[in-house]
Amino acid sequence: MGSWRVGALTVLLGLCLAEGTAYAEDGTVAIMPFQGPQAAKIRQRVQGGLRDADVQLVPLKTVTAVAKKTKGHAKRAAKLDASILVGGRIRRSGERWTADIGLRNAAGAQVEKFRTSSSSITRLSKRIVAELLDTGMMPIAGDAPKGVDKLGVADAAVVMPEPEPEKSEVPRLVVRRFKGAQAGKIRGAAVKGLQGKPISLVSNKRFVQKAQSLNSDLKSERGHVPAARAMGINGLLEGDVLREDGVWSAYVRLVDGKSADVISQHFYEGKTSTALARAVQVGLWDDFRRDIKRFEPERAIAVAPAPVAVVAPASREADEKKPTAEDKPKIKPKKAKPSKKDRPAAVDIEFDFVFVHRSLSWNEDLIGNLRDYTLAFGPGIQTKFQYFPGAHFTSGIGAQFGIDFEWQRLFDFDSTRDDGLRFPTEAQQFLVGLRWRYPAGRWEPTIIADYGVHKFEFGVAGPPTTPAGIPGVKYDFVRAGAGFRVGAGKDENFIVVFNGAYRYLLSAGGIESAQWFPEAKGNGIDALLMFGYGLPKGFELRLGLEYRRYWFDLNPVPPDPPYVAGGALDQYWGLSIGAAWRF
Repeated sequence: MGSWRVGALTVLLGLCLAEGTAYAEDGTVAIMPFQGPQAAKIRQRVQGGLRDADVQLVPLKTVTAVAKKTKGHAKRAAKLDASILVGGRIRRSGERWTADIGLRNAAGAQVEKFRTSSSSITRLSKRIVAELLDTGMMPIAGDAPKGVDKLGVADAAVVMPEPEPEKSEVPRLVVRRFKGAQAGKIRGAAVKGLQGKPISLVSNKRFVQKAQSLNSDLKSERGHVPAARAMGINGLLEGDVLREDGVWSAYVRLVDGKSADVISQHFYEGKTSTALARAVQVGLWDDFRRDIKRFEPERAIAVAPAPVAVVAPASREADEKKPTAEDKPKIKPKKAKPSKKDRPAAVDIEFDFVFVHRSLSWNEDLIGNLRDYTLAFGPGIQTKFQYFPGAHFTSGIGAQFGIDFEWQRLFDFDSTRDDGLRFPTEAQQFLVGLRWRYPAGRWEPTIIADYGVHKFEFGVAGPPTTPAGIPGVKYDFVRAGAGFRVGAGKDENFIVVFNGAYRYLLSAGGIESAQWFPEAKGNGIDALLMFGYGLPKGFELRLGLEYRRYWFDLNPVPPDPPYVAGGALDQYWGLSIGAAWRF
């Protein structure tokens, strides 16, 4: 009798211990103090993000106190009653924030590590949370630990039958881990794009745990099939993320849960990872909806009981044989066009009021009969036009070659000589050529090659007709240069543009005529600094500062030249105020 009591007490004690330790095995997560700049703020945001995902967490104050007083990872885990310790080191390089995260188990051994980065600590914190959840090691509130049922009884104590596959009236899908740079971010966008749709999403963590319990190798070609069949999963979404030539792209495919067949595949693009995530979130359901609906279970037709069996007339559709997986035609993967808002601008058209100041001066005027010239303030108008035809169809390399055009003209005015004579004056410039750009996030470097004409000419005063005594110029040139456009601010509404170019003069007009300096040789440069502010619908306000400079070696012709000077300098300063439209 006494031995029976001892045996019964032993069994009861074993069950109680199993129940009491079941959730300790599942445990909690302790976010240890991070190291580096902004570490405390990032740690708090990671804690908040995991809390929102229902991860069981140890309070930060408790973790900090234990970390200060206790040495050794295993001892800290024991005092915190934590199954996972998360540590991290934060670094900043330029405008990028990088986090190195490590996970340790209750014994203090490192079981996982990863690195992620972003341009802000807010996005960095979100990426850390996403990566932690993707490890499958975060204990979610309400999930029983492996080997323990919901009542906390160990499998070794009570053998439970294998549950039947979960039945659902809607297709059941699981979004597997994506591969490549920013894969967690793009996968998260895919999950968001499927939320609220007529499907049942199964967590990837549960799917992985089921596969492990069935000893399935998910890396093999058909390794997912046993777990998918056991859980009643119809299809799996897999993805690969790439970044090539500054363009982000993702291939997302739908795989049949009962086989290794790829049912369909779609392609997404974006000039940034954020734009790519938005394209995936917006377009995923529309692209895969038709194929997902094929997973919908056939609904049974209820027949009311009757003493005599009544056969309902079969509809024409019911008589037709349902296509099997083998009968379904192979669906060709199709390439989804990126949405228009994710493509670079195809057109940039600008209209401005301009104000120009000119200064022409001579060097080594030996005779003293050359007049300097100054235009204090010359108002006018200008327009600039850039067109990238390929951007209507793609955001790849075909969208980066374009046409460049510019025209500027000052309003007609008279120049006044120091003796009071007035001379009609005309000034204008036009450029036409090619432009290449390389969008890389908020930066857009450019290379330009143009042909242009810039003239500043004088008429005659009269009657009687009197020349101005100052040579006119008509610069024909080819131009080559480079520059960049960069957006600043949260929405990149503040814009800075800089261009610089060299002007190789083909001819210079009146200044190199026989009347002035027929052997003159010269070249030029120009530079532009523009500040802009973005408005809705692609409109921008712009303020520009421009500088043009031409220099000459005049080479007067002996023996009796009308003018003798060593060189000349022709400079232009411009201010432009206007608006532009990019679309």
